[in-house]
Amino acid sequence: MSIKKYVEFRKKRELGDVISDTFKFLRTNAKPLFKVLVRTCIIPFILLIVAIGFYTNESSGANLIAALSTESDIIGFVLAGCGLAIAGIIYNSMLYGSTSEYIKAYVASGEAPETDAIVETIKKKTGNFLALGFVNLLIVLGVALIPAGIGGFLIASGSNAMGVILLLLLFFPLLYIYTKLMVIFPAMVNKELTVVASLKESWRLVKDEWWMTFITVIIMAFLIGIIGFVFQIPVLIYTIIKTFAAVDAGSMSDPAALYDTVSITLQTLASAMNYILYVILAIAINLIYFNLNERKDQSGSLDQIDSIGHTNA
Repeated sequence: MSIKKYVEFRKKRELGDVISDTFKFLRTNAKPLFKVLVRTCIIPFILLIVAIGFYTNESSGANLIAALSTESDIIGFVLAGCGLAIAGIIYNSMLYGSTSEYIKAYVASGEAPETDAIVETIKKKTGNFLALGFVNLLIVLGVALIPAGIGGFLIASGSNAMGVILLLLLFFPLLYIYTKLMVIFPAMVNKELTVVASLKESWRLVKDEWWMTFITVIIMAFLIGIIGFVFQIPVLIYTIIKTFAAVDAGSMSDPAALYDTVSITLQTLASAMNYILYVILAIAINLIYFNLNERKDQSGSLDQIDSIGHTNA
């Protein structure tokens, strides 16, 4: 099955090219790509929906207030947050790994690749994808916990101003590390690297290109947020209706009045749809990877020259 508008990944790109080619690739590859994702990400996605529903229920309205008042509810709230974090890492690891494998096959074949072969490859690499996702999480948490711990200690010891400043400054190293490790999954897939080698390769590629990578990801995330807002509209409408109903009933003093089964269900579904949209960011990150790789190593140009040489021979 040939693709009418082939997207060349192995070339240098500017910001606008990354954005336009992301949606061009999604438009021309949506069907075969989602065939792969349904087969490789459906179980993580179901687990994620369950975790979202549990967390939404625990963190909504009166439940959140209760969680801050009793020890047992605090445990439930923390468990819900941890469950959501773990489910999110599993889903994102499989999503980014699967998308990267599809794109690798797409680049190699020059057309929509055979989905069965890609799924089998992904199954063999599932452990590597999950390991990379959790190691990445541990690194980010490590960067966050050290200054957070020091800041919390300063606040507890009475140095409130210094503690708060340190906690605010925590945001910047997180952004730096997160961006430096942005292309770990494409690096692992395209160069058949180990977990540690993937981290090192992403760090190398983003070096001297941090701002370009950061700005591109921020803009893509902003666009995804705009698209995702569409799925929040039913939640917003229902919340407005419930608010007016609570005002008429004189129950606005009870936070639980705004959070019922319908509200939690709508919020869970909206969040789930937003996680599906992450495939757009996964495609963009692969384009960023090939762009960085081309700027650093010019591998795409060298392959094209080699291909021309073989053709002429």
